[in-house]
Amino acid sequence: MVVGIIVLGAVFLAGLALGTVTRRPLTTASLVLAAFVSVLVMQTHEPLAAFAAFALIALTGLIVDSVRETVGLLLGR
Repeated sequence: MVVGIIVLGAVFLAGLALGTVTRRPLTTASLVLAAFVSVLVMQTHEPLAAFAAFALIALTGLIVDSVRETVGLLLGR
């Protein structure tokens, strides 16, 4: 379990690094993590579960990034 947490953390950090180029690091990191998790779920031959995992993680990342940007605008940052 610890190895799994480390691997998912490394994938998330790789997504953050990739996201610095796009200027949307949190969104990019969530999309990279969602793709990675959906590939892992796809190994169980459950395509709908893989799509659901991708959608949940990606939408959560998009919502968090939107909230972060809105709070930044409200606080004047």
